[in-house]
Amino acid sequence: MITSSLLLDLLATQAVIVVLTTTVTATTIVVITRQALRDAPPKHRAAILRSVAEITRALRSRRK
Repeated sequence: MITSSLLLDLLATQAVIVVLTTTVTATTIVVITRQALRDAPPKHRAAILRSVAEITRALRSRRK
């Protein structure tokens, strides 16, 4: 009984950590992208968005 309760608590804790980590990562990417796009000349915006897409893909493939 105690073991199953402990395992459920650990599972819930791990799920919360995953959600928080994902949220922080996504928020960071959005903030950095907005800052970069705001300060960049229009001709560099496409390159910035491509780079952000590459970073996002790399982070996603790393999790699998």
